[in-house]
Amino acid sequence: MKTRNWTWLFAVTLWCGVPACDTSSDDPAQYDDDNNTPGENNNTPGDNNNNAPDNNNNTPGDNNNNTPGDNNNNAPDNNNNTPGNNNNTPDDSDTPLPPLVDTPKEDFTETVNGVSSDMIFIEGGTFTLGCETAPCPADAAPVSGVVVSSYHIGKTEVTVALWNAVMDDNKTSFGGSSGSYTGMTWYDAMAFACQLRHLTGRNYHMTTEAEWEYAAKNHVSRLEKIGSGEEWAYNTWSGQHMGGTDPVGPQSGLHTQKTRRDAQNTADNITGRLIRSIEGTGPALRLAISAESDFPPGMVHPCDLKAPQMGEEPVNSYRDPRWVTGSNEKWGPAGSIAIGNFDVRVWEDGTAKVGNTNGQWFTSNNIAFVFVPTSGDLRKYAYIFLDDTQGSLISETSFMSGGFIGRIERQAADSVEKPTITGLKSGAELAAAAGPNYAMVDMVNIPASAKQQDPRLLDGPNQGWFQDNRSAGGVHHYRKDVDPDEFRFTVNQGGGSVMLANGEWFTVNNTFLRVTHASGYTADYLYAVDSSGTFYHNSFMAYERGDFRMFKKTDNNSEPFNATCGSICSDEIPKNQEASLYSRMDNGHSTFVPAPCPAGGCQ
Repeated sequence: MKTRNWTWLFAVTLWCGVPACDTSSDDPAQYDDDNNTPGENNNTPGDNNNNAPDNNNNTPGDNNNNTPGDNNNNAPDNNNNTPGNNNNTPDDSDTPLPPLVDTPKEDFTETVNGVSSDMIFIEGGTFTLGCETAPCPADAAPVSGVVVSSYHIGKTEVTVALWNAVMDDNKTSFGGSSGSYTGMTWYDAMAFACQLRHLTGRNYHMTTEAEWEYAAKNHVSRLEKIGSGEEWAYNTWSGQHMGGTDPVGPQSGLHTQKTRRDAQNTADNITGRLIRSIEGTGPALRLAISAESDFPPGMVHPCDLKAPQMGEEPVNSYRDPRWVTGSNEKWGPAGSIAIGNFDVRVWEDGTAKVGNTNGQWFTSNNIAFVFVPTSGDLRKYAYIFLDDTQGSLISETSFMSGGFIGRIERQAADSVEKPTITGLKSGAELAAAAGPNYAMVDMVNIPASAKQQDPRLLDGPNQGWFQDNRSAGGVHHYRKDVDPDEFRFTVNQGGGSVMLANGEWFTVNNTFLRVTHASGYTADYLYAVDSSGTFYHNSFMAYERGDFRMFKKTDNNSEPFNATCGSICSDEIPKNQEASLYSRMDNGHSTFVPAPCPAGGCQ
């Protein structure tokens, strides 16, 4: 991957899950700007948009039908929840699909279990995808000559009533059964489309960006709720549109940040687009059916798209077996949200090759991969595996100096001969030589002796850690204040601020960060601080698992704060506030599963 411009990049973040990476914005790096502050369900905090946290048509946690606080059954050592599975939807993926039914090239009404929805026929055509008249939203540069084949599109967004009818569910909303359902992740939306296929015999799918924008520009009078909220798009996030015929965007179906359309608070709601964590909730869903083919070319069938599932966490050791590739595979960057270079081959005996450099490897507590080159300094990568084939990394080495930040995947590769390393050592020996911050720790029951407060995170009374997303076109900006007695982390936009994590905190081995509110609500992250003083974190939270952010220490009341979020974030975040509204949501819990100690104990 090319090293990206630091200013642009900083505004970005790869973080996207919620608010965080939701990077609302637009994330190139996940740019955090996701435009979705936590819980805001797609609308910026405090705005009047049907889903601002203070005005949401979803009471906090009502997406889950769980009483407040019941998502706290996610004790970190007991959390097997996979990201994106918050809806307990029926899984018919292994049931043979019924025969397709003919769909007329005209408007029609679909009725499922007594609930009807209107589908509007759109004759295909050619148009310019993107913004043609200034002022334009970020990442909306126009692409002319885009061809859209004929299709049907939902007259309105999927309602709560339709969701419940299809999914045999009982979701509720302040908007009532006719209100749009906004409690779904991208994967939940795929499960919904798949279930509709089973119930109706039609190939329903989430709209692509091209389908959505063509209808919004040319047939808006026939549609409802265009311009009033945000909607999921099928496309994987990219900073620019793809042209051609029926484009589905790069990395079709890849597990990475996705795109939201009808973006609120952008220069225009039709061409505005924002990044969204694939595990985040908030956007509504508008369905489509291709009239000329089963699906747009390159689109993955909704029934084949499911959230990554982790197996059991391997026993804590100094060599996490999930890293082993052998000679015929490697770990490399996944998708467009990656910064720096990562080309890693790992052998079971401890041999490793990073790029063209040979060396050895070990892991620490199944959260840090460490490369020990034959000469030179070791490199540590804090990692979160999403499943056995993909993960997310942050590095203490700046990506400007050979480090890496972003998603990775196991890839087939040309076979290479395993390097010959003189004096191979065990993982335990390498860790001992590396120092006490690589020692094995009982992460299930973290001992007091292992709980530290990394002094590099303290920001003092006159500064805060800030992620400024202006250069990436983002509208959400993030602040952390880290004091010995309390950690606070908020997402801010306009006149609104939403708490993401707050409470007592500790670190383990300068890698693991836990923040615990007085109520018991826990947020877990991996973190790194590079030589330039940039503070990165990688999130275990279910709404953004594997999403990262980056922060710079910034003086209170200085230009970045004043220009982005004014008084709401220009000074210290007040202490002793209530727990994050995510504490009351299904996907608000930590997904961290600690590695169990080996038979002889962690040592």
